[in-house]
Amino acid sequence: MKNVTFTTQRSLSRRAMLKGTGITLALPWLDAMSAAFAEDPKPPMRFIGILNYFSFHAPNLFPKEAGANYIATPYLEGLQPHRNEFTVISGLNHPEVRDGHSSDKSFFTGAPHPGSPSFKNTVSLDQLAADQLGRDTRYPSLNFSTSGAFSCSYTRSGVAIPPETSPARAFAKLFIDGTPAEVAEEVARVQEGRSILDRVAAEAKRLQKDVGAGDRDKLDQYFTSVRELEQRMVRSENFAKQPKPKPGVPIMKDPGSGEDTTRFGLMLEVARLAIQTDLTRIVTLYSVGTSKTPSKPGTSYAYHDLSHHGQDQGKLAQLAILERDLLLEWGRFIGRMKDARDGSSRLLDHTISVFGAGMGNASSHESTNLPILLSGGRFKHGQHLAHNPQDPPPLCNLWVQVLQQMGMEVAKFGTSNAESLTGLHV
Repeated sequence: MKNVTFTTQRSLSRRAMLKGTGITLALPWLDAMSAAFAEDPKPPMRFIGILNYFSFHAPNLFPKEAGANYIATPYLEGLQPHRNEFTVISGLNHPEVRDGHSSDKSFFTGAPHPGSPSFKNTVSLDQLAADQLGRDTRYPSLNFSTSGAFSCSYTRSGVAIPPETSPARAFAKLFIDGTPAEVAEEVARVQEGRSILDRVAAEAKRLQKDVGAGDRDKLDQYFTSVRELEQRMVRSENFAKQPKPKPGVPIMKDPGSGEDTTRFGLMLEVARLAIQTDLTRIVTLYSVGTSKTPSKPGTSYAYHDLSHHGQDQGKLAQLAILERDLLLEWGRFIGRMKDARDGSSRLLDHTISVFGAGMGNASSHESTNLPILLSGGRFKHGQHLAHNPQDPPPLCNLWVQVLQQMGMEVAKFGTSNAESLTGLHV
């Protein structure tokens, strides 16, 4: 067994890691890194774009009132602890995108007619950002999906980037390395209730002694997050009890294909840790519901069936269970990004999160009045920006503002026009 090696200094490199057998554990931002990072004291901007395949039931999401004094709708009630950290945006659309589920291909690109046989996509928002902002991280971008080969990330040539669909593999990719045998050994340890943190425990304790009280709190919070994610995976059967895996066979078991919100939550937590440790600054996550019934109390239909509710009140009630849970997971993400520090400010302040859909009404496959939730990134929040759905601004106007907020000199993207969405800037 190799010894853990980590050398502490008066100042830590932004790329400092704890390393052990089969483990490479990146560290979150610490005050001890400030000296090494002094030449660029402004923290970098990050982006996580989340696309929900089956959209959200608009009456349960959009408030009737515009502005800061809106009354929370059923879907927003669970997000009220973070009310001042996000903005609801209604009335946007993509011009010439009226193609039902195919509209998702254009969500982060704005390319017209995605349902056409001759359709050719364009570069997605995340990949344009990754080209400029992803050069300084281990992964220029990460592209996750909860099911199948569905992707919402596209190259400059308009080619879909294959996503990682397994929370287990994503976790292993970020935190477990080495030979196949070493990876299998670490997975088996987690299956048995132990932690990857065990491999770096001694050096982690030594590091905690060498940093200030504030950094010790940050490390405790971070290590707790890693351990909680491991435990969530165990509970979801991501690391199900089974004989020790052998190299060459599947080493982890993911949630069942019908467990849409469980898989989404795990993927989102992996993404958060990747952002917090600066392994990447650009993430996309495609939440793709399935045609299998989840084992969630109160539901007896698959998410796909419920999305085609036809205004049936029973199905709408079940649909609300699934969609509220997705939004609660996003709220948990916001809360943890609020608590995490990034230099002298909050990580949330330097992370733009967008949660939306390519259809405004999944039941009728309408692609107007798209549901958009925006958080972080030093935008002005705590409000509902309501636009006229009869004269909708293009969603790409928002994408231009997102790119500009990330420090990019961009005047046009996709179908954007020269008009910015008002009310977003402090």
